[in-house]
Amino acid sequence: MRKMNFTAGPATLPEEVIEAAQAALWDIGVGAGILEISHRTPLFDEIMHETQAEFRRIANVHEDYAILFMQGGATLQFCELPMYLTRPGDHIDCIHTGFWTRNAMRDAVHFTRVHYAYDGASSGFEHIPTEDEIVYSVSPRYVYYCANNSFMGTEWQHPPRHAPAPLVADMSSNIFSRPIDVNAHGAIFASTQKNLGIAGCCVLIIRKDWLDMAEHPSMFDYRRQAEARSMLNTPPVFAIFMLRQMLAWIARHGGLEGMLERNRKKAAIVRQAIDETGGFFRHVGEPQSHSLMNIAFRSPSQALDDLFVAEAEKAHMFGLKGHRETGGLRASLFNAMKTEHCQSLADFIREFARKFG
Repeated sequence: MRKMNFTAGPATLPEEVIEAAQAALWDIGVGAGILEISHRTPLFDEIMHETQAEFRRIANVHEDYAILFMQGGATLQFCELPMYLTRPGDHIDCIHTGFWTRNAMRDAVHFTRVHYAYDGASSGFEHIPTEDEIVYSVSPRYVYYCANNSFMGTEWQHPPRHAPAPLVADMSSNIFSRPIDVNAHGAIFASTQKNLGIAGCCVLIIRKDWLDMAEHPSMFDYRRQAEARSMLNTPPVFAIFMLRQMLAWIARHGGLEGMLERNRKKAAIVRQAIDETGGFFRHVGEPQSHSLMNIAFRSPSQALDDLFVAEAEKAHMFGLKGHRETGGLRASLFNAMKTEHCQSLADFIREFARKFG
């Protein structure tokens, strides 16, 4: 029996995608499996072409942007973007909303100066800032933010407005969960193991006029990667195959508008159950900043949080322990999470509060 997987990533996958992967492992139609074919074969070249084209179509990515499938996960982009895009004397602005912007800036300072246009640490990262809370510097090279803060369960409802420079966004935990305003950004990057497949690949959408910013060693050179169609060296073949399957699944389920409707419904089911416990469980984060992807919440004590996780696992639900830095509880409802699993979690939340409240 497959359990209900609420982990924050690598995340649950649609069963039909897993079944397609199972078949492809044995034979992808050439007498060998997807794990065995060369990236130089016509078959994989076709897979790569289809994946890039479908990604562009679903997200409405204009031809002015390149779409790259990078290695090293999203974390490598924490240093590669400032290394590639900044020069001596430059600085960037960061809208600091938690764990992932902190980690990104720890790497960025090796290559550029950082101005914090907003620092949410003093308020415990409980909310996404309003426009009047953000104080931009003069002439930053770009403005950096994280679109969904998975450890606190807060999410931008739209990109920051009125920024004095192009936006660079980490969308690892909410990409393709809703429509994207690509044109508001200079670059968007996201690891694929939450909404777009499995670990091993990082998608980068970047303005083509940024590709000639600098010349770097080959694996750190966006221009060379674009010219090689993300195959400068052996790409993560299986991860790209799985990305292709996920894109097809998203298209069959209404595209990004369909994902938004689906994810709003799922989050509402779980959040309503938390609200109905009379304060036994409480949300983390302010309501206007709540994420559709990650619902962080707490019981009255750490002991009860631990008991909740243990009892949930007995009920075939796992991955509900909160982030290691914050504790508490967290339910991740990425695209492939079923609505009926969210209902099962909601029923469990109500019953746990009744029993132990």
